[in-house]
Amino acid sequence: MTDKAQEELVMKPVDSLLMDDERIDRLSEDGVCLIQSSSYFTMSIDAVLLADFIDFPTQSHRQVHYLDFCTGNGVIPLLLTRKTKQPLLGIDIQGALIDMAKRSAILNDVQNQVTFIEQDILNYQRPRDVLYDIISCNPPYFIVDDSREVHQRSSHAIARHEIYLTMDQWVSKAKSLLKTKGKLYIVHRPNRLDDLFEALNAHQFSIHRLKFIYPKPESQANAVLIEAIAQGGRRGVKVESPLIVHNLDNTYTKEMLAIYRGEK
Repeated sequence: MTDKAQEELVMKPVDSLLMDDERIDRLSEDGVCLIQSSSYFTMSIDAVLLADFIDFPTQSHRQVHYLDFCTGNGVIPLLLTRKTKQPLLGIDIQGALIDMAKRSAILNDVQNQVTFIEQDILNYQRPRDVLYDIISCNPPYFIVDDSREVHQRSSHAIARHEIYLTMDQWVSKAKSLLKTKGKLYIVHRPNRLDDLFEALNAHQFSIHRLKFIYPKPESQANAVLIEAIAQGGRRGVKVESPLIVHNLDNTYTKEMLAIYRGEK
């Protein structure tokens, strides 16, 4: 989407921001909305939880440099606009999703704060005078060789499986872009923790915080949130209280409702 086309869309009604087979989903009770399409990989609760987990400086008197890997349709940077007025950048290899993300930024009137770029993150070159303070990543979870079934739609396969981007590659790229003591925020599957810890250690990240996510009481964890620090040294890992998403009757727990309401 060109800058001129983006300016023209700002002046048009909401319906003009939607293409065929697209819808607008409300992500939070305080009004953050997202354009999505059933033809492409849609956001999951993992992205909402990661955005909530990110500790974004609120009292900083300098620019905080932030970058979201594998941003998809932009859900994490859009949710972070509830926490900060700092510039936010998201990158994804899929042009159709980036186009949705740009239109969602217009829909939420944050197009001057949030920027989205269509690019392979492995080819991304940071500005000469910038080292990032924070990078977030909701990466592909599954190894292609070990997958029983790769989704027929290429968009879904790219988002879910390590087709174009392996774990070691995105961890290494984050290391090259972060300043010393910069923070890397990740959501992943618990059954990949051994691989993830190995990759983080290999690229000189220290693991600072862990939070396990449980779909219901007494169930096994199905997601984990991680804060890792670039060249942070070994200062001990903080394992935070677990988050349970649903009550036994399938309603959201109080903590999950607080996240959706932007109360945390």
